[in-house]
Amino acid sequence: MTLGCPGSTAATLAAAVAAAPSGGTVQVCAGTFAGGVTITKPLTLLGAKAGVDGRGRTTTAGESVITGAGTAAITVGTGVSGVRIDGFTIANAVQATTTQAGILAVSNGAGITISDNVISRFSFGVNMNSNGSAPSLVSRNRFAENNGVGGQAGVFLCCGPANNLTISDNYFTGHSGDAATAVNTAGDAAHPSTGLKIVNNQSIDDSTFAVVVNATGAVVSHNQVIHTATSTVPAGSAILVGGGTNGVAVSDNSIVGGQSTGVRVSNAFGPANIGLTVTGNNVVDRQNGVRLTGQTSGRISGNNVLRSAQVGILLDGPPTVDAAANAGVTVTGNKVLQSTVSDCTDRSTGAGTAGTANTWTGNIGVKSTPARLCALF
Repeated sequence: MTLGCPGSTAATLAAAVAAAPSGGTVQVCAGTFAGGVTITKPLTLLGAKAGVDGRGRTTTAGESVITGAGTAAITVGTGVSGVRIDGFTIANAVQATTTQAGILAVSNGAGITISDNVISRFSFGVNMNSNGSAPSLVSRNRFAENNGVGGQAGVFLCCGPANNLTISDNYFTGHSGDAATAVNTAGDAAHPSTGLKIVNNQSIDDSTFAVVVNATGAVVSHNQVIHTATSTVPAGSAILVGGGTNGVAVSDNSIVGGQSTGVRVSNAFGPANIGLTVTGNNVVDRQNGVRLTGQTSGRISGNNVLRSAQVGILLDGPPTVDAAANAGVTVTGNKVLQSTVSDCTDRSTGAGTAGTANTWTGNIGVKSTPARLCALF
């Protein structure tokens, strides 16, 4: 089935989708087409740029453009699996004034692939979950300025777990606002996401790159997060692990520039995060490099933290207002230098290192509160 191509018989995207057989393919040639389409069967939608990496595409020339309509430009229907959407520009002419998604797939399907697209100016670029019976993938897309009413996220994982889902090799930019994120794993507190990977993405001038909550064994790794000096986008924490997680690994990310914290760990959206590891990250020119509040376990190791405007590695506690102390956290083998206030600070009290409730070993730094959490020797 084709649309907008020589000899095409379908007049609209909705008609082409309806006429295609289950498991079939709809080929959409260059042009502009109205959205508001629901996919009710396994189907492949190929735009004019199918297979062409979306991250570097910045004009609509030669593109198959799908405009926003209703609650979503494209909706994957209830329980539908085996859907591929590849090679489109999916965009609103102006930022969404009602809650809208570029692609809405929140009905517990699986095997959903969203790749090589440009998705912009919705409330949510992609809003999805997955049951995990087959792997799902969001890859090689460009997400820009999805800041509409009720949203502010490039990829939002909503209303159920996002199991066996990989979000990789995407470009995010311009997600701006107090609650704006490139990736938000909100999910379902009663059914934490498993097999979730957020890897090899690039975030340029987003308020926050990733909010990770309600997930077991999630991996946030090898992402590049940059907040440029000239950006007007307010910068929250680059990566926030916000509660209700178990065994999350935040590793080998590069975080450069911006206010607030590089890697922030709190219980803002759920119970304490169990078994968290923050390892091998490079955090440069942030307010705080790594900051934990109210955690009862975790390992912070092998990170390089440079030029923090306040504290390089901070384990919270009184007298900071509403900052619950940490206990049982291990901080080891980090290099923390040139922080304005302190390279290493622990505000807890207990039977751990230097009278804190945590263990600090082998950390390199100059300024420490209390003394001996990190040292140059």
